[in-house]
Amino acid sequence: MNFSKSAIIMYTSVLLIGCVEEKNTEIEEIQSEKSITSPIDKELEERVAAMLGIGYPKLTNDNAQEFLLKWGEKNAIRNVILETKHGEIELELFDETPLHSLNFLYKIHRQYYTETEFTRVVPEFVIQGGNSEEETPQQQRFLIGQHTLKPEFNENMVHVRGALAMSRSYSNNPDKLSSSYDFYIVIGRRIGDVEIAQIEAEKGRKYSENQKNAYKEIGGAPHLDGEHTVFGRVVSGMDVVDRIADTPRDDSDWPLEKLGIKMRAVE
Repeated sequence: MNFSKSAIIMYTSVLLIGCVEEKNTEIEEIQSEKSITSPIDKELEERVAAMLGIGYPKLTNDNAQEFLLKWGEKNAIRNVILETKHGEIELELFDETPLHSLNFLYKIHRQYYTETEFTRVVPEFVIQGGNSEEETPQQQRFLIGQHTLKPEFNENMVHVRGALAMSRSYSNNPDKLSSSYDFYIVIGRRIGDVEIAQIEAEKGRKYSENQKNAYKEIGGAPHLDGEHTVFGRVVSGMDVVDRIADTPRDDSDWPLEKLGIKMRAVE
């Protein structure tokens, strides 16, 4: 009887030791698996680093242009998807305006626009975005840096319907330096020959026949030409732009409902 009990105890001990060893092996395997960084983990780390500015300089008017052009050597993407509650807007950025295009892409890379919204909606004129009353965008601006952009005016790129351009201050800004955060998309209205001729006389410029026809047929905001840098265009989703523009607004053209923005660069 004592022998049987001893045998049972010994067998049970061996069984328990075996279970513990097996469990330890499982734990070691799990820990080993966790120690392997997956592509998803690495991408998440890079996104967090970009958002927090780890490894990135704080941009100023002294270093922004050089940094952005250098950064752009490894970032050749020129298409952007802008997501809204009303649908997606696909944007194409122009190579002819490298500073503005790269600045826009860099702000997307730093995830700045994720917490912003459209803050001005005016039918037959523009929808303006890239800011917010929330704290996060202001904190992001502080982390990324406050700077302006030298204008990149190009007579081939005008404010026809669907044009993407950067906002700017009209106060104490004789060089027409662009904001590096706030942008707008043109809706506009149809412009006749007489008005085009008046604008040509006022601005001392000459529109091509194609540009005149575009302003007459699809519309735009030609009075902004030579005042703001156009650096891209809407490829698809102007119906979304129109719906956003029709949002009820207050006396300052601020939409009465939040129009949040998310952006991503795409191949």
